[in-house]
Amino acid sequence: MLRDDSEVQPDDEHASSQDAEAADEDRARVCVGLPCALAGAEQFCHSLVESGLVRSDEITRETCLAQCWRAPAISRDGRIYSGASETSDFGPAESFEQYCASGGYGVLKSCLAKRRSLESVLCSLSSAAVRSFEKADAPFGVRIRELRARYSTVKIVMLIDEHGPGEMAQSFFLSQFPQRVLEGLLIVAHALGAPEIVLCYSRRHESACRKFYKEFLFLKDRGLGANVRFTLIDAESQSEQQSLRQICLTSNSEEPSASALIADPEFVAWVPEIVATGDALDGDAATGPQTLYALLGCVSRPGIYKAPVFSTVHELIALAGGIRAGESLHSFVPGDWDRVALPAHHSNLRVDAEILGHTERMTFPIVFISKSDNLQRQTAFPSFSN
Repeated sequence: MLRDDSEVQPDDEHASSQDAEAADEDRARVCVGLPCALAGAEQFCHSLVESGLVRSDEITRETCLAQCWRAPAISRDGRIYSGASETSDFGPAESFEQYCASGGYGVLKSCLAKRRSLESVLCSLSSAAVRSFEKADAPFGVRIRELRARYSTVKIVMLIDEHGPGEMAQSFFLSQFPQRVLEGLLIVAHALGAPEIVLCYSRRHESACRKFYKEFLFLKDRGLGANVRFTLIDAESQSEQQSLRQICLTSNSEEPSASALIADPEFVAWVPEIVATGDALDGDAATGPQTLYALLGCVSRPGIYKAPVFSTVHELIALAGGIRAGESLHSFVPGDWDRVALPAHHSNLRVDAEILGHTERMTFPIVFISKSDNLQRQTAFPSFSN
């Protein structure tokens, strides 16, 4: 997730830029994305300055450190520090041994051994629930079918780049759940007949991507993914046209060009479970697919939770242990900073597209606040203004 220069050997041509990045690492990078801001990022900064741990002129404010469950968060010298009294930490990244012990790679092995047919895999990824989960025009499986029918060579491409306030960086899933993402990727590669996986990243995420690549090599040594190549592309080391050329061209003179399937690590991590669940996914259509929510403010256990997309605000509050003792829910904020707060009596509303509008899939859609959060914030009704 965060750059670690000990993991990467710089080329001469990159030395000057990496020297500049090393200087940046001496600074304290404070997340001011929506979850961290509501959790008191500015107050956390002030307390660090007062305690002498960091000088005010060393602080850089950034939109996302991909550490929302630790909000408020600050990064210094490659380490993350949290100002939260309680955190919903996911713990250390899953290891190969732990993942296998819990049944990991079982779905992939069943696909490779043809105990699970290609058609059943595509059907599982073509359900309406999958389309809703992705918020895509067509389900993932349908896109795979179309690419298989139209192109002889298709690569899988993951784009690891910056994200806006309140969005979880895709590098988080590579760092925290590498085994899930790898199994999902290899299942998709099997279904697509893809010979190559391309990971295109911005330099800030280079360390996370290289560690993920090492996990792939470790897996390949154990006989999984042997027929798939893995390519890393540093998007900042060359022009956009060069990156596109590298993605779209092949080494096969008879088939010089290839198409690409864009895959997000967050979605790919769920592919093994989706395929294992199969047709049962559509049976849960009334409940709907699940997604992640950032629940902060006046709830008892602030953090990140997984819940059905069509949950009500009251249902989400219950997930986080209800309203904190001594507080009351005055209003809640759906989405990003440009969205107005809604009064508490609207909390029976379901959190769906009508509320979220065009919020991106990876944006945590709901944050609860109360007047005690001390935010100067517009609400939907003047009588509820802070």
